[in-house]
Amino acid sequence: MSEVFDHLCPTYMAYGMTWEQYWYGDPWMAKYFVDAYLMKRRINNEEMWLQGMYIYRAVYAVIASAFGNRREKYVETPFDVLPKTKAEKDQEKFEKKKKVINYLNSLMRRGIGKSNKGVDENGKP
Repeated sequence: MSEVFDHLCPTYMAYGMTWEQYWYGDPWMAKYFVDAYLMKRRINNEEMWLQGMYIYRAVYAVIASAFGNRREKYVETPFDVLPKTKAEKDQEKFEKKKKVINYLNSLMRRGIGKSNKGVDENGKP
């Protein structure tokens, strides 16, 4: 049995355990080091995937601008990787609503509704 433990010692040391923890520590500690190692790997994998997405968007923006019909821009804000709070969702809805209202007001100013004065942020004339 000692051969198995001798063989696994470097593996658990790669997971972050010290020699003393492996040989003299609580046996359950080894499980938690493995779990922590796997969690770090998952987090690292997600970070690398996100970095790949940023690189993809950068290359896409350059190629689409060079060979496409219109100019593509690189992403202006970071990708959302965490769920939004209620306040952030409400603010986003408000910004979208404000953008639509501004667009409609610009149409009215251009002559579609010269007699109308436009609408306010609440959608009321």
